Amino acid sequence: MSLDATLERKLLWSHDEGYEQARRAAVWNGRKPDRRPAGIVLAEDAADVAAAVRLAKERGLRVSVRAGGHSYSAAGVREGALLVDVSRLRDIGIDSRTRTAVVGPGVHGGDLDRALEPHGLFFPTGHCPTVAVGGFLLGGGLGWNWRSYGPGCVLVQAVDVVTADGQFVRADASHNRDLYWAARGAGPGFFGVVTAFHLWVQPRPAVIKATMHAYPLAVRGELLRWLHGIRHEIAPITDQACYVTQEANHSPDAPTALSLAIVFADSERAADEALAPFANCPVGGEAIWRRDGVAVQNVRDLPNDLYPEGHRYAQDNIMSSSPAAELVPALDGALLSLPTPRSHLNWMNLAGTPELPDMAFSLLGETLIELYSVWEDPARDAEMQAWVTDHARRLDPVAMGSQLSGESMASRGFGPEAFFSTAALSRLDVLRGHWDPDGRFVSFLL
Repeated sequence: MSLDATLERKLLWSHDEGYEQARRAAVWNGRKPDRRPAGIVLAEDAADVAAAVRLAKERGLRVSVRAGGHSYSAAGVREGALLVDVSRLRDIGIDSRTRTAVVGPGVHGGDLDRALEPHGLFFPTGHCPTVAVGGFLLGGGLGWNWRSYGPGCVLVQAVDVVTADGQFVRADASHNRDLYWAARGAGPGFFGVVTAFHLWVQPRPAVIKATMHAYPLAVRGELLRWLHGIRHEIAPITDQACYVTQEANHSPDAPTALSLAIVFADSERAADEALAPFANCPVGGEAIWRRDGVAVQNVRDLPNDLYPEGHRYAQDNIMSSSPAAELVPALDGALLSLPTPRSHLNWMNLAGTPELPDMAFSLLGETLIELYSVWEDPARDAEMQAWVTDHARRLDPVAMGSQLSGESMASRGFGPEAFFSTAALSRLDVLRGHWDPDGRFVSFLL
């Protein structure tokens, strides 16, 4: 039986009915790329993935992969490639006794959290519940409670991979260790298709609490300098960020700065102690509104107001270890020119995360700055992308790299060196030559 017949209705060539719908559905962003894959395979299991890779080899096509489609550059949608859509690989297997889970790449973070909750277990999934674990973990995975666990890829025990020759392999610390090394952080530069992640899951925090203060933008300098100054003092069970936006902060007239701290604790007392420093904010008296020590049932739905589906998005980011005296003033251009009510800037504290093991994910600063433009009118696409790109470039003097999830290579015109240590990037290139000598898999979108 031919590979085309094996895949049956799961294979859509560019002239087939349903192709355009599948191409557009491969990107979560309301802004779709013009790139057109030669074909799309709507894989339903690992066997379909292997057949798709073998078909690409037979036809002389390169292979790209899509899991959840949250890539802001739509890195999985490549001109002339065979797109393997693994979003339907959504099996979840949980072993409460060993605290492990086997998860398909198309599983959404919110669905994984729901599945783990009855078992009293937890995994640091992406902040948006519709982000699939495939791209999230391959890119590192700065998810919930990352200051306790580190990036989510640290908790990947093993991966099941379809290689460039269409074969199945298991990669872990004992078998195919170099492939395991690459799968933890290579992102769209990974040279294989992960069909399952084997995860170490964690005890579910007994208490989740949040403190949120909204401040007028006029006090941004003092607020951000204070947050920067206490970055190492904040308990590691605390996710701390500052969002500057307009609409989601209940401010119809002007942007406000939302200082947010979320604590994942084993007791009410530990949660209250971890949140206590935020009561001492020097501009606390200027708050527009405050919510202190609010119980959070779950964190799955917290960011939804910031990222409504169907809108158009552009994103870029920098990681910085610069002092506040340099970093805070550098943000003013962006903070004072947010182009739409839903556009926003995120300041996230990365300080104090555990030391990274040896893996492809190898670059982590103390502060992550994310720039988002959010809009609805397609006529504003160029303008909105330019706002993000221009302000990210202005932050170059205080940047020490970027987080791969932003995938800003295509817009800012640099290569993957911004996302990896020099040694890790060099090793990644060597391993790609070993595992994919014919360049079957697309690499970074440049």
